[in-house]
Amino acid sequence: MIIAVSSEKGGTGKTTIATNLSIIRAQKGTDVFLVDADSQRSTIDFAAVREQEKHEPVLCCAGISGPGTYDEIRKMAQKFDDIVIDVGGRDTVTLRKALLIADIVVVPFIPSQLDVWGLDRMNEIVGEAKAMNENLRAISVMNKVDSNPKIVLKEEAVNIAKDLINIEFAGLTLGYRVSYRRCIAEGVAVTELGPKNKKDEKAIAEVMALYEEVFKDA
Repeated sequence: MIIAVSSEKGGTGKTTIATNLSIIRAQKGTDVFLVDADSQRSTIDFAAVREQEKHEPVLCCAGISGPGTYDEIRKMAQKFDDIVIDVGGRDTVTLRKALLIADIVVVPFIPSQLDVWGLDRMNEIVGEAKAMNENLRAISVMNKVDSNPKIVLKEEAVNIAKDLINIEFAGLTLGYRVSYRRCIAEGVAVTELGPKNKKDEKAIAEVMALYEEVFKDA
């Protein structure tokens, strides 16, 4: 299965989602290839930290981008059970090629006006990709959600996400939690945090719900 994690806007938490999904999938015993398709190469840095700290399972990670993205990933799909692609936050050739090869694209967005505009543009890009990749499934997930009940932006963002034609709102949210930032720094998934600190059960539940949604047809 090929999973792209992408957004037309940067800073939506794509790397956190891609790395968590990859590790949890690998923990299930499948061979996972994690693709860093972002010019910032944050995912490669994450994988390097994971390797340095000797965390298991080991992630196979490499950078792939540009016009050859489709062909390169198709080759890797013959060698691995699952491929997770962390795509950069803008409309690029890499993004469009990734959508042509993916089985599912996860589109994270933050409850803000700028992100809602980006989500609308991503809806158009996904629609164009579906014209050539008819089996592409697209879901959105709201990320970095503040727990303050007085903030109504998230309700407005959800309503807009539900109205999109080409991207299905999965009904899932990920909170704005320290645990997710720790994951990136330590090269782990939220399910692996500890034993120095108490496990963040809320973060684990959020990520596992997303994992089950993404891989429900696998």
